Amino acid sequence: MPTQEITLSDQELQVVKEVQQALGLETIEETIEFLARQRIQEMLAKLAGQELKRNYRHLL
Repeated sequence: MPTQEITLSDQELQVVKEVQQALGLETIEETIEFLARQRIQEMLAKLAGQELKRNYRHLL
């Protein structure tokens, strides 16, 4: 996977550390990757739902 450098504020870093601890992940990088994947999955599900609604309307 390509590496992308990101900059976090102190507050954002603290939240990521809390998530890291809650999930039992070893590194900040793993935690950020997990959160990014979760967000992408949510966005894809939303887009799929919109597509299903759009197709359903055409059937009516």
